[in-house]
Amino acid sequence: MHSPCSTASLPDRARAAAAAALWLAACAAAPAADVVGRYRHEGPTAAILEVRAAAGQYVVRLEGGGSPAAGAASAADCVIEARGDLDGAVLRAPFGPVETDTFSYGAADAAREGRMLEIAFAPGIAEVIEADTLGYCGWGAAFTGRYRAVR
Repeated sequence: MHSPCSTASLPDRARAAAAAALWLAACAAAPAADVVGRYRHEGPTAAILEVRAAAGQYVVRLEGGGSPAAGAASAADCVIEARGDLDGAVLRAPFGPVETDTFSYGAADAAREGRMLEIAFAPGIAEVIEADTLGYCGWGAAFTGRYRAVR
């Protein structure tokens, strides 16, 4: 039997949002200057998150997204760049264009698709709540979850 407050019966995205809301309520809001830095995913995903301030906003770059346990079938080389403002301790930002040696996503694609990234911050921690990568990265890529600062 589930408690009325249980998130077990919610869809994955709603459950993640509920968990993030509870997590944020339990943590003090991170001052804006404290979110800048480099973070590493704590779970099985091989991913790096970088946050920097630029022109009054925050530029976020996520790289990786695969699980080393998948071996050669692991999704790799996915890159997300997004720019947005902090609302308290939450950054919600649209994907922007990105170009690397192995990955390309143009400004027209970004405008047409409207993909979003949402990250909640607490001191030394970033929780990627949403990263709209279905059809953007290789199959199996995932960036959601908890990241710890490695500054």
